[in-house]
Amino acid sequence: MNDAADRTGPRTSPATADPVGQRSAVQAGSTRRAVTRRPPDRKERIVAAAAQLFRDRGYHNVSVADVAGAVGITAPALYRHFRGKPDLLAQVVDRTVGAVAASTSEATDLDAYLAAAAAHSVERRGAAVIWQREARHLPEEHRERSRQALSAAAGRLGELIGTERPELTTADRTLLAWAVLSVAGSTSWHRTSLPRRRFEEVLRRLASAAVHCELGTADAPVEGGGDTAGPGAYAALAVSRREEILGAAIRLFDERGFQSVSTDDIGEAAGASGPSIYKHFPTKTDLLIAGVLRGGEQRRAGTERALRTPGTPEETLGRLLRSYVDFALGHGHLIGLILGELDQLPEKERRASRQAQREYLALWGRLYEETRPGADPAEARIVVSAVLTVVDNAVRTGRLGARPDLGDRLVELGTALLRSG
Repeated sequence: MNDAADRTGPRTSPATADPVGQRSAVQAGSTRRAVTRRPPDRKERIVAAAAQLFRDRGYHNVSVADVAGAVGITAPALYRHFRGKPDLLAQVVDRTVGAVAASTSEATDLDAYLAAAAAHSVERRGAAVIWQREARHLPEEHRERSRQALSAAAGRLGELIGTERPELTTADRTLLAWAVLSVAGSTSWHRTSLPRRRFEEVLRRLASAAVHCELGTADAPVEGGGDTAGPGAYAALAVSRREEILGAAIRLFDERGFQSVSTDDIGEAAGASGPSIYKHFPTKTDLLIAGVLRGGEQRRAGTERALRTPGTPEETLGRLLRSYVDFALGHGHLIGLILGELDQLPEKERRASRQAQREYLALWGRLYEETRPGADPAEARIVVSAVLTVVDNAVRTGRLGARPDLGDRLVELGTALLRSG
């Protein structure tokens, strides 16, 4: 006998139960469920969850169900707001680019912009990954609209810089504007952090150093410079069918993403049939491995040349900067491959590539700390990441990459950031 049930009073047997009352209760419950309102910010929450997942895993590795689960809803509920994953990506990219555009258009002066950009960079890390890596999966016309919006934002930022430095040409204002945007975006590519206020101070200091960088002071030619073939070229390599195929694959993997490129696409770009590729590379993954290895080899060769000559830590750091600028100028697509496609490598190669990347960044960090005794190692990593991101973005950004003096200007910008402390 359940004593608790007895204390509730007499129980009604099934034969004497009030069916109308039961139906009324059921109907009332149904009504309560039907009028349950969706949170007013559900669409915003879906976009935020999608952005986080796309940043962490990559667009192709995220499903609609993954995004819905992250928000705590079902996939059908998500489809009430978005037509599908491509629509979600479009919304994520538009809002990411829109935030950059809004930050420049709303700034009342340069100092206000630098402070706001530093705060936004700390608060919403990963935005640059969305544009530089995931936007490749949008239709070309959508990407072009986004590129134009970012160019307009850089133009507006250039105008703000011009109010403080009226002596600069429009081209130089634009270069410095992209450098400032790159400093803000550099937090997307690492997980190093500092206390928030200190983090914002470092980013603002770096952006200010870019704004005030003295251009036209470097007179040493870029080692190996003068290559009119431009970023991504392989003019120094003996051209063979294998090299043509590898060069085409690296470019396509960078432009479209590994998973969006077929061997037929690569064969067409290289002027070869898809099946003929297998004579040189057994699988598409072998092409990716070869491309990543190529990037590591090219960068390592420049690093060894930079370290070969004895000198002070500051002189060595300067040569290392020059060597990286040289590498970037000639291998823009390889940089894209290293930034965007390491996750597509088999585990062994992926771990080796990430270890090589960590060692390279550690070398920069050690040299930086030697030039700044007592520097915080975390701050050193943030500074180094900003320098490399400025270089990476400049050689891969439209008209900037076509500047014949870009190598020297990037050395000046990198030096200004490294000395900003």
